[in-house]
Amino acid sequence: MTSSTGPPVADDRTKWRSVPVSERIALAHKLIVLHPRFRDAVGLLQRCHQSFAQPGEPACGALLGTSGVGKTSVVEHYFKLHPPYETETETRRPILKVTLQPDARPKGIAADILLALGDPAWSSGTVQTLTNRATKLLARCGVELIVFDEFHHLFDMERARVMTKAAQWLKVLIVNTRIPVVVCGMSEAEHVLRAEHTERRFKERLTLRCFTWRTPAGRQEFCGMLKRLDATLPLAETSGLAEPETAGRFYLACRGIPDYLMTLVRGGLAESLARGGERIETADLARVFERRLAHQRILGEQTNPFIGAWDGALLDRIQAADEVRSTGIGLTPRAARRRPTPVSAAQLLGGA
Repeated sequence: MTSSTGPPVADDRTKWRSVPVSERIALAHKLIVLHPRFRDAVGLLQRCHQSFAQPGEPACGALLGTSGVGKTSVVEHYFKLHPPYETETETRRPILKVTLQPDARPKGIAADILLALGDPAWSSGTVQTLTNRATKLLARCGVELIVFDEFHHLFDMERARVMTKAAQWLKVLIVNTRIPVVVCGMSEAEHVLRAEHTERRFKERLTLRCFTWRTPAGRQEFCGMLKRLDATLPLAETSGLAEPETAGRFYLACRGIPDYLMTLVRGGLAESLARGGERIETADLARVFERRLAHQRILGEQTNPFIGAWDGALLDRIQAADEVRSTGIGLTPRAARRRPTPVSAAQLLGGA
């Protein structure tokens, strides 16, 4: 695994002592670890993008997964590789990201495209006029790939039906513009992709999943992620994030959700720097968990994993967040009945 920022592992880390704290925190927030599944998702975007202007139909794909698995990070990373640029007459946008609004309709999607393209009158007009303007502006801005985020909004959860007119409109847009499209969304988007107007068109599909602890390969991947993060953090010392006990505590605290993992690591770095430290301590992580993650529904109101004696057997009863199917969120039924009373970080660690 490699990282898109931070020093190489072999570098002298002591140089970070002379870098301002604010700059180091900013660097940590830009940190992306290019682990295998992240690379697979970037590859999907790249293959669809490369189909632009090639003979035949453009290649379209779907990037799916529960909230927090990294879909947005993948798209943002690819966007940075192909940023907008200025010509003498206009702004060219090779990659266009469009966020679909709830209860999506053709007129709303056309308006969303115009908004993303910077059209000041993005909401004015009939569905036909908005569609025509969007088609012309896409060509004029040199758009080579459209990424629709929140694609599950084309599925009406209350009525359990696909927004058929919106799906039809999207198919016609692809045919008329010949611009490849990648859609991103929650698992409900599968219903839209199986619809008559979209199934054949979106052949490339990838579901991003949470890290798992239940297989040797899953544990290796998760610990490898922690090891690479530890090596690239802008701190003068390593923090031992991938050591067995620490890695286990991390997994309990994030349930394999990449977004929660990065919240802990970035927060731990900020806590460390605030007290003048150069490595993340367990107490730093305990405070971050209590302030930012303890209230998250998927964590099932568990005790703070960074406080108290370590019980590795807990990991045998934990499910990855996207595997949860029963009550006792994130826990097997037996573990759900064993939840101890939470203890706060303030009680055991002192003040903030």
